[in-house]
Amino acid sequence: MRRRHAFGASLLSVLLASCLQARMVVYNYPDLTAPTYFASREITPSPHPVPFREEHPRAHFRTSKTTGEGFASFDEFLLLKQTRAFVVLHEDSVVYERYFEGVSRTTLFPSFSIAKAFAGLTVGAAIEDGILHSVDDPITRYVPELRQKPGYKDVTLDHLLRMVSGIDFEEESTAGATFYYSHELRRRLYAYDVKWKPGTHFLYGGLNIELVWDALQHALGNVAFSTYFQHRIWDRLGAEHAASWSLDSEASGIEKFWAGLNATARDFARLGLVYLNQGKLHEHALVSPAWVARSIEVDPVVGPADSTDGLVYRSKYQWLLTTDGRGYFAKGYQGQYVFVVPSRRMVFVRFGEGYAGIDWPKLFVELADSYAKDHAPTKTP
Repeated sequence: MRRRHAFGASLLSVLLASCLQARMVVYNYPDLTAPTYFASREITPSPHPVPFREEHPRAHFRTSKTTGEGFASFDEFLLLKQTRAFVVLHEDSVVYERYFEGVSRTTLFPSFSIAKAFAGLTVGAAIEDGILHSVDDPITRYVPELRQKPGYKDVTLDHLLRMVSGIDFEEESTAGATFYYSHELRRRLYAYDVKWKPGTHFLYGGLNIELVWDALQHALGNVAFSTYFQHRIWDRLGAEHAASWSLDSEASGIEKFWAGLNATARDFARLGLVYLNQGKLHEHALVSPAWVARSIEVDPVVGPADSTDGLVYRSKYQWLLTTDGRGYFAKGYQGQYVFVVPSRRMVFVRFGEGYAGIDWPKLFVELADSYAKDHAPTKTP
């Protein structure tokens, strides 16, 4: 992967590494090297990894109206359109897999906001385990530090997961950048006011998801969140490779629940398979079908939303849905996707360094239809 920082910025980072403003200047907009920005806590591979089956020969995808003309092959299209990893699953088989620009099957990619969908999955598991009582619990049931702050007694875990908490924090702002690069998340977690009535106003902000982490960590007591995630989620996914959670700092040790999971493209694909299979993977139930259905249900507060992927619906628990109902997806900054096409039983994973002007959700659905057509059963006379 190419690092886009000049020598002067690198020198500045050495001289002023402890300064939040310096980190914001040096790193600016995060890229695929983001796992190196922070201290981290390792998540080991599953003790019982379940490798994907491999389809041979691999699927042959063609360029289309969406990809545009002038590419010698689909591989060339991906390379020239800022893609660094592209993995396609049909059922539990890898049918297509490509890596570019020095990355590989073992490269850890930053999840960015894909982590928010993992947050929803983890909360569902914690409720089923009895660690959290209900998604309708107020945050103050678990986080006593918020009991004296006006408005927080009416903010539920559900409101936070849906980002309809009414908290005046916007991720796509200076506040969001400060929160992302902070080494002192504990101090910032409780610094924002409830401005709107909870449940009535959507405002996209990772602070909401980090407050859910705080509730879960309080409920876990002396068990670290990463330990719970390791045994309850990563092990059951059958993950083949180690992963990590980025921390605000080694001293503080707070996992960046809203944007800090780092993993391989293949292991990110397992998230899509869990939802495709109604909460189950490799004979392990991670969450109930009811939780999956609730997670990908359209949020009535948000309605259709204009995004970098055109008009989409936001689900309740951090998935996006195409308006035609063909697919739903977890999405990270600058065009990272875990995209599910239920009718075709397919999952697409794409990590890149930008969108390159491509309507990726539309392309994923086209590729799924193309694969289904090419692999349709041959009719006998």
